[in-house]
Amino acid sequence: MVKMGYKTISLSDEAYNVLKTKKLKGESFNDLILRLLSEPKQKDIMKLRGSWKGSNEEIDNILFLIYKNREQAKIRR
Repeated sequence: MVKMGYKTISLSDEAYNVLKTKKLKGESFNDLILRLLSEPKQKDIMKLRGSWKGSNEEIDNILFLIYKNREQAKIRR
């Protein structure tokens, strides 16, 4: 049998309250912290496929601004 050790950590009230809002029903703070730390840093972009609710014109405007900003960034370098 593996004996699990425990450590005491200090948190500000603000940090505690933020963690408390993320905690699922029945989840311990230990489980919460392990869950949060094991989540991937980046979300899979393919999960967003089909979620755009805007028009094609809005997409074109956004793409135009993206490409324009990229060109300006190249010039600044």
